[in-house]
Amino acid sequence: MDAHRNDDSVGRELRGFELARRLIVHGVRTETISKLTGLSRNRLATLRRRLGVPDDERHRGPPPRSLDVFLRTARGRTEGAAVAALFPLFKIAASKLPTYLDEGEQACDIYDAYLAYHPQSNVRFEELMLLKRSLSKGNLLELALCRVCKGLIMNNRYDRGRETCSHCDGLRVPEQDVAIHSDKRPAPG
Repeated sequence: MDAHRNDDSVGRELRGFELARRLIVHGVRTETISKLTGLSRNRLATLRRRLGVPDDERHRGPPPRSLDVFLRTARGRTEGAAVAALFPLFKIAASKLPTYLDEGEQACDIYDAYLAYHPQSNVRFEELMLLKRSLSKGNLLELALCRVCKGLIMNNRYDRGRETCSHCDGLRVPEQDVAIHSDKRPAPG
């Protein structure tokens, strides 16, 4: 039975190192990596050195606490909805209690899938984690449909003034803007 426990701890440690490597490549802060993997700051510094990550490429300071990147612009609302649409596709097995390591691996898989679809995205891994937590609470954000094309977007539950996707927002002309907001159609010709 002792050998089984050692295998579990060795496997968990190997998973932690692999997740740490993936998170370092994504530019995640040390505090977040340590929380998700259980690795100390010193072990992460050693891993960064071995991976050849220059110090100036690291994000420093506290992790983001605001969802502005998803709410400020039409592009952000569209990208937030695209990320959120991936969450149900990457479920942790219901048969076990998820650990930080499981949640970190799941979030990293979601982030990798999203970046494969949208490599120029401004969304950072820690913002994805914040979005995931916020949507699971259900108190601030909601998924909605663009009022023009009915594409999926994300909105602040309490501020419904921005209800267009980035595509429709880019196509909007002033006459359409008046028609959308006042329900009056511009006179022909």
